[in-house]
Amino acid sequence: MQEYFFANYRLLTDDEISERESMQYLSAFRNALPYAHTFTLRLGDSALLDAKYETALAHPIVSETTGFEIRRGPDGWSFISKDHSAEGNKRERQVLACSRDYSDMTLYMPKDALYRESGRERSYFLPFKTMVRVACNVGIAFHSGLSIHASYVGKDGYGVLFVGPSGMGKSTQAELWERYRGTEIVNGDGPILFEADGAWYAAGIPWDGKDQIYKQRNLPVKAVIVLEQAKENHIERLNAVQAMTVLLKLILHPIWDNDAMDQVTALLYRCAGTVPFYHLKNLPNEDAVALTEKTINEQG
Repeated sequence: MQEYFFANYRLLTDDEISERESMQYLSAFRNALPYAHTFTLRLGDSALLDAKYETALAHPIVSETTGFEIRRGPDGWSFISKDHSAEGNKRERQVLACSRDYSDMTLYMPKDALYRESGRERSYFLPFKTMVRVACNVGIAFHSGLSIHASYVGKDGYGVLFVGPSGMGKSTQAELWERYRGTEIVNGDGPILFEADGAWYAAGIPWDGKDQIYKQRNLPVKAVIVLEQAKENHIERLNAVQAMTVLLKLILHPIWDNDAMDQVTALLYRCAGTVPFYHLKNLPNEDAVALTEKTINEQG
């Protein structure tokens, strides 16, 4: 088994999974960190794949994406690839069987997919990587964590998160801080906010979106900056109700799982009431960086 650490969680995986070229994004998370919870990912017997797939299809569907479905079984959840047609390519079938709290996961996939060394391997593993990410991100809600749509930078021992709709400039602001303040971009998109001893921290995770920036850094959160493009730079502090409204648009909502939703809701209230949130109307320039830095240092 291999160990990987993000936030205050550990991901324990079978060697055969960890050693695949398409899983090397995990390698940056091998440095041991204190952890409060373990996710275990095992490789199931590929001979059982078809039976697991057909059994999962008999269970009710509770959520779906373009690549996979989540179905509720008597003892947990099944994440399965979506091609159910008779002529569907069985070689691309995948089933991720999860315990009720997502802490124990078993992957069933065609054996030959594990051993392909060509670029085709990426297409086999992409749905799997997404399923594991979703399962872990929901599971952390049971252990004081929230997955948030944000760009996360680190500076002087603290973290700043930039949030907003796609195309609003999260990556641009992170890059401006990197250029003008020498900050480190820790996660391009999708870090974790987690609570420990009454304080909130940002953490890099082994997954990212288009930027493909993911580093193993845990830092106390100095501020969350809500972005809006404008013709001049202006910043103001948000109250807890406004912060809650923002958070509701940014986090993963596991609406298929009532227990997880209860945990997420409680975490949202605590986060909105503790972490400083600011609304930044901005231009993509150094003045926006200077104004934001000055404000959060004076008010934070």
